[in-house]
Amino acid sequence: MDGEQGDSGPHEGRRDRFVAAARRDARASKSWAGYAWFMTGGTFLPLPTFLGGYLVNVSLIGEPAAKRIYGYGLFLATMGQQPPGEDKLKSRAEREEGKKSFAERIRPYSPPGLVERYGKPVPTWLRAAWFLLVGWWLGAIWVVLAWSVLLLPYPLLGVIRGLLADLPSVMTLAAPASAGAEPATAALPD
Repeated sequence: MDGEQGDSGPHEGRRDRFVAAARRDARASKSWAGYAWFMTGGTFLPLPTFLGGYLVNVSLIGEPAAKRIYGYGLFLATMGQQPPGEDKLKSRAEREEGKKSFAERIRPYSPPGLVERYGKPVPTWLRAAWFLLVGWWLGAIWVVLAWSVLLLPYPLLGVIRGLLADLPSVMTLAAPASAGAEPATAALPD
């Protein structure tokens, strides 16, 4: 009988309550620690990460590596935890089911939306001229715009992911990777 577990001693109930309270407090502190991270380093560290990804993306052959860097920047924002306030955003989206998000409303006027409306590939000479005259600096502004979404009260990681997925189209007038899909569902690594 010595060393057997499961003996119901006088302190077992007290120990179970203590363990349950410790686990509850650990979950609460994890949530608060995640929120504190997001409000400090998680808001500002993704900017240099996104800009580094942009510099890799400017090479035009580094797009796969840039997508990984953007995914890392998104991870840095929340350290892989659920963003603060995400449950409120989901319940609001369910209430306002027919209403389009801001990103969906401006997409038709952005370069990816214009390329989609054009309906056929943009000629190579025009894409090259666009990149040399407009694309490289508009791409940098686009990356900063994607990062600025983190300054909102609730981090809209889907919007950031969609904006960064459209970056090649902004820079070169290439067909958007998310053609036919809403920007929030565009494929970037989580």
